[in-house]
Amino acid sequence: MSEKSLWLFIFLLLYAVYCFFWGVRGSRYNSDNPERYYLANKNISSWVFFFAATTATFAGLTVISQTSLVFHDGFQYVGTAFIAITVPLGSVFFFKRQWMLSRKFGYITPGEMYYDYYKSDTIRVISVLVTFFIAIPLLAVFFGATGYLVNTLTAGYVSRELSMWVISLIVLFYVTRGGFKSIVSIGVVQSWLYFLTIILLGIIVYFFVGDFETFGKSLAKIASTSVSSWGSTNGYGGGDYNSYFALPGVIQWVAGLGKNEAVGGPWTAMMIFTFTISFMGIVLSPSFSMWSYSVKHPKAFSYYQIWGSAVIVGLLLFIFTTYQGIGASLLGANADINNSGLSVSTVLPEVSNKDHSLIIYHIISLMDKHAVWLTGFLAVGLIAALQSTAAALLMTSGSIVTRDLYKVYVNPNISWEKERAVARIIMMLIFLASLYIATFAKPAMVIFSGIAISIAFQFLIVLLGLIWFPWITKGAATFGLIIGIIIVILTETIGQQITGNRLPWGRWPLTIHSGVWGMLFNVFVCFSISAFSNITKIDIYRSHRQKFHDFLDDHMGLHPSRTKLRSFAYVIVLIWLFFGIGPGQIVGNSFFGEPGAGYEAWILKIPSIWGYQLIWWLFGIGIIWFLASKMDLSTLPNKPILANDLYKKPDEIQGEVNYIDKVGTGYGWILILVGMAIFSVIFYIYFV
Repeated sequence: MSEKSLWLFIFLLLYAVYCFFWGVRGSRYNSDNPERYYLANKNISSWVFFFAATTATFAGLTVISQTSLVFHDGFQYVGTAFIAITVPLGSVFFFKRQWMLSRKFGYITPGEMYYDYYKSDTIRVISVLVTFFIAIPLLAVFFGATGYLVNTLTAGYVSRELSMWVISLIVLFYVTRGGFKSIVSIGVVQSWLYFLTIILLGIIVYFFVGDFETFGKSLAKIASTSVSSWGSTNGYGGGDYNSYFALPGVIQWVAGLGKNEAVGGPWTAMMIFTFTISFMGIVLSPSFSMWSYSVKHPKAFSYYQIWGSAVIVGLLLFIFTTYQGIGASLLGANADINNSGLSVSTVLPEVSNKDHSLIIYHIISLMDKHAVWLTGFLAVGLIAALQSTAAALLMTSGSIVTRDLYKVYVNPNISWEKERAVARIIMMLIFLASLYIATFAKPAMVIFSGIAISIAFQFLIVLLGLIWFPWITKGAATFGLIIGIIIVILTETIGQQITGNRLPWGRWPLTIHSGVWGMLFNVFVCFSISAFSNITKIDIYRSHRQKFHDFLDDHMGLHPSRTKLRSFAYVIVLIWLFFGIGPGQIVGNSFFGEPGAGYEAWILKIPSIWGYQLIWWLFGIGIIWFLASKMDLSTLPNKPILANDLYKKPDEIQGEVNYIDKVGTGYGWILILVGMAIFSVIFYIYFV
């Protein structure tokens, strides 16, 4: 066994011991009732939720793919890092209200909430099926990546399949034994490992590149050539630029990947916009909606939304992950750059376009000759990041299948002890199914994992009706959801396989993501049916649904001192959507200097598009803060939620003391100071 393998196993053993400890400790906590097992008694603190939810939401989905795709596609793909803003934006509009309904009516799963509001078994069953078919392929990807990581770093000493099956048992143990309490407790440490791993990988690349000036000048030389995976933009995007440094237009009228592809790469402004919006599906899905029920109070959401997602994840994706992916091209991983004599060094092995997902493993291996123990630590950091999202999916998917399928339709009178046993068995079956796919059906794993979040995004309409718009009817929400899922499938690779490649379009036609294609049809069908039902007055459940909205309006009302800010909120959000992630971002191609004009012409000494993205990321942080805190979308309700609350008209609330005002600022200033300290360190490392 090599020294690198030994250090990997040492750190892995320490990590496993910690996970087993919390699995055992959590099992002593969850024996009393379902809320303790499924939701940690709805008593998760702000800080624990801040760390655990941030990592569960982003880590598994980005820790490997973001670096590899930035390496392959360049700065045009960096725009997808705006998921650090759009994901919390989605949770800002829905989490607090879902929490309020859960506290009022005692919901444990979203399916219970959907049924209670819409009186629809169909929506509940669809939520179970979607949860099931989202969880299994994504779990397969996470477990498979874990196995591949160990196999690669041990130079084949341990096979992918063996390491995948053995290490994944850690997740199965602490999820089934310890329940949600163990997941969030372990999630705190997993978040630290995730943050530290991404930061250290960025620093490692910085060390080997030299300094930031060398980085910028090297990029300027490449930008003056056509060396990139997608060639040049050929006039798309306002100029003929190297596509590694520019977006290839606002939109391109192409049939999509697999038919005829976009010139200069797929990441047009419209592609980035629709991708980042569709990524909201991760928090709109039943699996992560369930997380919103678990906290003590909704102020916890603001820490996760502002500091966890927008600030920390944004920092990791926009700066550290970008530096890793772009820097790897300068360190020998890109054959075209090497052949052109434009690389800084060749410490990394050349990576082909089809194997770009390997790049992060090679970056880790740079430490083999300098600090071999660090290689093992970073590897375990990646494993922890992958397992954080895997554990969240396994727990919530098993809970949803148990509560919304088995308990409702198979055995309604089941005791809690037997229900918990059934939940553990279902989680184990989901676990085994995902490992089976990862082992014997890799193509299916890739195809189905690619559509998971887009399908989950279709629940936006269901939640809009439940949370905001009482005029959305049961039939409208149901048919809209079904049509949206069908359209997602037809605009992905699986659609071509089902139809024998007979569809006239490919994947993501017109450079619009499948999630938004599905949502367009979803909205059209839903709104049309709702309008017809309201005009003909055949909606017999309107008064029932209105009770939920009356309750929310009574407790959710915006503080009187801030009602005039509502129009301002609409304006700044629309401006950000247009210029930050929408068509307006095409301006960033040359706003701070044309890509091929040379280093001295770059105003910010970095590529213009990157500087533009960083500026709008900072604006995005401000928007999340404004909506969460100043528009009261992630603050305490304006009065406590009681079991027998009666509805009061909005004008009766205006003169009352707002419940929010009774709560101090808490640790907000500490967060601000910590954030400023982190920003100062990063600024010193990269810019001084």
